[in-house]
Amino acid sequence: MQFSLEQLRAFVSAAETGSFSAAARRLGKAQSVVSTAVSNLETDFHLMLFDRSGKKPRLTPAGEALLIKARRILAHCGELQVAADSFQQGIEPKLTLVVESMAMLPALSDVLQQFEARFPEVEVEILTVGTGDVLKLLKEGRAQLALMVQLSFLHPDIIVHGLGQVDVWCVAGCEHPLAVQRHVDWDDLRQHRQILLTGRYGQDSEVWRVSDSIWRTEHILSAIELTQRGIGWTVLPADTVKDKVQAGTLIQLQPQFEAQVWKQPVDLAWSSQHALGPAGRDLCTLLKNVRLS
Repeated sequence: MQFSLEQLRAFVSAAETGSFSAAARRLGKAQSVVSTAVSNLETDFHLMLFDRSGKKPRLTPAGEALLIKARRILAHCGELQVAADSFQQGIEPKLTLVVESMAMLPALSDVLQQFEARFPEVEVEILTVGTGDVLKLLKEGRAQLALMVQLSFLHPDIIVHGLGQVDVWCVAGCEHPLAVQRHVDWDDLRQHRQILLTGRYGQDSEVWRVSDSIWRTEHILSAIELTQRGIGWTVLPADTVKDKVQAGTLIQLQPQFEAQVWKQPVDLAWSSQHALGPAGRDLCTLLKNVRLS
């Protein structure tokens, strides 16, 4: 089978316009060229696509079924051409955004939706990691952009843009001993196991560590699950646990030693050693425009 895209275009145009002459006008070709292309396609398929017994060609049952598939093939070819054109213009085929677990933004999905509308051909990979992994991924060029907790000191090859702060809640499972107290002090937290978000490479600053007894996990969903089962208490961004608190599977603890909700500063970061392309710069701008408290 050696059919061509030109044959498929002639077939689809003839079916949509209702005649070979109209299809020829749409395609800017001679009617004989369109008729020949359709005839050759029928030869390749060993099928009659049109019934030519009347004044105008009518699709046969086989033609109607194959028309759907032909349209799909031509649509995919159009997408392929758009992607090739965008890459020829220097647009990256793929971007990796690394998001530190404690820096999860509630507006991230909105940002990515805007980005997808602007660059539909760019593949986006989102890596969710623990503290300490972000800088390694940026420096290696494995990720182009990162959302991370505020750096405690500057790195000469990492560019940082502060986004603001996210609320952080101290939570426990509804059956946990601390859930009965609700209002807790430092000693209460120290006496019970803490579920701590941690990085894979052991470079964590452990800013949020309080308890002497801890379990570690690099994934925020694991931390939530362990906490719900009463294995320990944890500290997580409010937006990641708010629905669990509202549903009653987690209890928000109220530290007596703090008058305000805990806050976590969040930075947008990228490496000065790996240039951002057009798509990367656009995503960077969208993330810079996120407004936090």
